[in-house]
Amino acid sequence: MDTNQVINERQLSWLASSIVTSGGILTLQNELIRINQMDAWFSYLISILYVFLIAGFFSFMTKLYPSKNIFEISKCILGRWGGTCVNLLILFHFWQIVVRDISSVSRFSSTLLLQVTPLEILILLNCLLLIYFGKTSVEVIARVNDLFYPLFVVTTIIMPLLLSNEFFLRLTTPVLTMPIQNLTASSILTIGSAGDIFILGAFLHMLSNSNHVRSAIRHGSLLGFFLLTLLLFVIIAVLGPKMPANFSYPSYNLVQTIHVTDFLDRLDLVMLMIWYPTVASKIIAIYMALLIGISSLFNERNYPMINKPIALLIALSTCLSFKSTTELLAFSNFSSPVIVLAYQPFIMILLVAFGYRKQQKDPTAFPDSSGGTQVKKDPKQNSGKLSQRLTYTQWLWGGNFALAICVAFVLLGLMLGEKSAMIGMICAVGFGTCLLLANLFTYMELTKLKQADSSN
Repeated sequence: MDTNQVINERQLSWLASSIVTSGGILTLQNELIRINQMDAWFSYLISILYVFLIAGFFSFMTKLYPSKNIFEISKCILGRWGGTCVNLLILFHFWQIVVRDISSVSRFSSTLLLQVTPLEILILLNCLLLIYFGKTSVEVIARVNDLFYPLFVVTTIIMPLLLSNEFFLRLTTPVLTMPIQNLTASSILTIGSAGDIFILGAFLHMLSNSNHVRSAIRHGSLLGFFLLTLLLFVIIAVLGPKMPANFSYPSYNLVQTIHVTDFLDRLDLVMLMIWYPTVASKIIAIYMALLIGISSLFNERNYPMINKPIALLIALSTCLSFKSTTELLAFSNFSSPVIVLAYQPFIMILLVAFGYRKQQKDPTAFPDSSGGTQVKKDPKQNSGKLSQRLTYTQWLWGGNFALAICVAFVLLGLMLGEKSAMIGMICAVGFGTCLLLANLFTYMELTKLKQADSSN
């Protein structure tokens, strides 16, 4: 049933953004603030670079093997037994992510909202949701995410406006004065949630265009990290660099401080109505990737037949995995980056090396390896708006250049921020501006690809 499933680049981009942000609003923020205090909002920079690396890896794999997912590609490159071993390693991580995220949502609800409801019932409700969507296709959850995630983006962007009466910008200063070891430690922790983007490899067969895969993941993940950076900055500007480190869920505590008027002061319930579908979309997407991976072990794509047994197994393993919320948060914050860095770089290097070697030995076996949409330059583009004159490649390298300037601003601020508060402030403003520009450039990448598809 899976052979006819197709999602477009916008849906893949929204899914990538949902995966990134959903992993950050319920975990890790308190640890980032505890480690890096006022400079915690710079912690996602290394994760952005890591996700861009994954996007390039998926693009290369799609060029070599269009219409195949990462599980099928690993078998094609490494053979039946080598590919199966790699796939089992990937599936083990996917299973951990599903169990971790279901536990996070269930314990969040049990701690703050439904204290009397047994935890096992909350876990079972989430697994019933998995069973329901497991009967459908990835297209369905991509469309559901299309409906809810834009609301999450809007509510996050307007949060500084809603909290403008609570802002105290002096809490964010001095900027870029923490030791570089603290920034490095907090940046490594964020790689744990960034590694969740690897689940999109299970959906590569739904987009046979390598440029679309790369640009969609780049834009979606960058948008997600921009929202998390903005959220962390607002938390520090409103609650300070000390108090949120002692909260389990700083984002929820931040929303509770919103008071638009004297009678409209429970907007946290409205926010949760938007947050929960976003987190649920991520969990369902990872569950679908897990089903696709398990069915690929048997050279099948008909995963609904194993839907119910796998969902019930996940429910059982979730109930037995964590004894307390503290144990869950410790695993999410500190074990996830270790797991990601232990296997994902190894698998990417292995598949790229053997795939490139196989391509060089037998180029005729890869007729579509040139891959991607050929974005031709229209002669009329020499006149008109700047967005029309620049080509896809120029927007692509423009995004890379903006991100490189972000790195330069952070390094410059770390070197000179302690000597001059003004230099630190200028570097922080430059970092935020370049991050926003990088979002714009990656968005224009997708726009150029859509224009090329419509003209071809």
